[in-house]
Amino acid sequence: MAASPGDYKYDVFFSYKRHGLTLDWTREVHKRLQFWLTQEIGRESTLFVDEESIEIGDRWPAKLKEGLRLSRCMVAVFSPSYFQSNWCLSEWTSFREREKRLNMRSHGLIAPMRFHDKDHFPEDAQNVEWADVAPYTSTVPAFWASQRALELEDVLKAFAASVARIINTAPPFQADWPIVETPARPTGKIELARL
Repeated sequence: MAASPGDYKYDVFFSYKRHGLTLDWTREVHKRLQFWLTQEIGRESTLFVDEESIEIGDRWPAKLKEGLRLSRCMVAVFSPSYFQSNWCLSEWTSFREREKRLNMRSHGLIAPMRFHDKDHFPEDAQNVEWADVAPYTSTVPAFWASQRALELEDVLKAFAASVARIINTAPPFQADWPIVETPARPTGKIELARL
């Protein structure tokens, strides 16, 4: 989907904590999610994924901010390390600020998956419904040939239907969607600082 100057470019901003041991798992998840989203929305879905959307020579902080601003919603892969990452917190908080601007109280623009744990998430993240993929997370590439991978496919298919509803009801694009830089706090307390 090509974006006009006053429109979204991406359906989803895929937000995750990068780690060498889980990168293969994350890649497979976002590819499968994109496939099922395409089925759900009836056209090719577009995801901003840092390693695919940022090219050699791009200034990646600026590209991340552009990706946030030009995405209808966010899929966030929650884990304790997600909430200890400055970049992940900034991405999540930017979409939370968008929800606040729109006064979205009962539903939102962030579709989270729980990768691991939940007790170390900020309270705001604990109070939202997520897709529980924790039983299907793995650091082993052979996982994708297992029975659990087949079960994860069903979870992602159902999750894609929920994300499609968020995409289809996303608010009209605003060029000044907030981008928030958030320093990580090990206690889970989050302070906001505008860029």
